[in-house]
Amino acid sequence: MKRLIPLILICLILASCNYPSAELNREEVVQTNVALILTNAPNTTLLPDQTRETETPLALPTQPEVATPEAQTTPANTPEPQPSPTLAPTPTETPIAGDPVAQLGEPTILEEFNSAGKWAYEDDWFQTTVSGGQLHVYSKGTPYWSSWYTTYPEVKDGYFETTITRPNCSGQDRFGLVIRWDPSQEFYYIGVTCDGSWNFSYYTKNNQIINLLDYQTSSAFKPANEPNRIGIMAKGNKFDFYVNGTKVGSATDNSLPDAGTFGVLSMSAGTVNLKTIVDKLEYWQQ
Repeated sequence: MKRLIPLILICLILASCNYPSAELNREEVVQTNVALILTNAPNTTLLPDQTRETETPLALPTQPEVATPEAQTTPANTPEPQPSPTLAPTPTETPIAGDPVAQLGEPTILEEFNSAGKWAYEDDWFQTTVSGGQLHVYSKGTPYWSSWYTTYPEVKDGYFETTITRPNCSGQDRFGLVIRWDPSQEFYYIGVTCDGSWNFSYYTKNNQIINLLDYQTSSAFKPANEPNRIGIMAKGNKFDFYVNGTKVGSATDNSLPDAGTFGVLSMSAGTVNLKTIVDKLEYWQQ
């Protein structure tokens, strides 16, 4: 199993002006690039961040000792005991035909966030923390600022998948699975919104988002507050996209032919402290 080595890079983009940032060591984690995109921004009600409540278990009362009663003679008219009903087994989820995870075996790279390492990060727009074997990703609420976090090694072809839950998202708030990020800060990503749609985009070094596939709905999504698996099968200039193991579309593009880092993206359409819980990040080499 390969170890992920994250990297940090921050670029602030305001009113189409680019501010240079210090070049950081590629062996250090997290890279977040923030872009303000105000075009076609829908009206979105700001939602407060949900606070997790921790319940304190109640102590069970001590049971008093009870004397064992003497054996009693069973009356002749006592009904015979009835057999307990047999419970039906819990149904298992039916495997989906064509699900890459069911066919590829053990992943080449698996990140389950068992320790924080260098995954923890925070700036004015974005925050990541690790707890309970999960990566918690927050967009702080600036509308249409995209922040992303990618990690080494650089890879090109293969199947990429992440499992996410979004407990407080709404409408066009979105999450992205990023692949082929390069030092010029260009990359591809599949974006998934909270209202059950997805697309495929190319993010350019000029901080432009080019939609290679427009947003479209899919019945393969579960509700945003339930776990959803998001995947990309990349082979050269061909890409297939999966939601919960179901293939939902394909695309061809030659913009980024080389290997790059991969990771996650978060963009709030207005929700304050938009939260995405990432259970794992996986890669199968092809």
